[in-house]
Amino acid sequence: MTTLKGRSVISGRARGPAMITRMPVNFTAALTKPTNAIPGRRAVVKDRHHDLFKKNLKGTVLIFPACIGSTYTGMLLLELMHARSAPVAIIVQRADPLLVSGTVLADVWYDRGIPVVEYESDDIYEKIRTGQNVEVDGETGEIKVL
Repeated sequence: MTTLKGRSVISGRARGPAMITRMPVNFTAALTKPTNAIPGRRAVVKDRHHDLFKKNLKGTVLIFPACIGSTYTGMLLLELMHARSAPVAIIVQRADPLLVSGTVLADVWYDRGIPVVEYESDDIYEKIRTGQNVEVDGETGEIKVL
């Protein structure tokens, strides 16, 4: 088991398979297509220009460098969490208010927030592979590769 130390952004604990991309994520472009309204397809990436195209983010530990794009990011994540279609945790190199806002609101309004940990180093892409089980502790910032 490998343990990495990041910075806690949003508390909580979760475990799931890693879904990794080195590309920034534009949640608005990725998740606002008409087919994303279908239950079970809400979290499928529909951005043809992204390397996560056609991947379902539900139940994963999403690992990526940063958010780009619209101010609607937080609301999209809030909707995914409300619909129980969200990743179980987020590990991001650069957390920003747009990303974090939806998680905070989901926790306050629906008791369905997810942990967010900021891990700035690029070595995360060598230490974790897509599909590996990862445990995220949003209280301590610890990331365990199981």
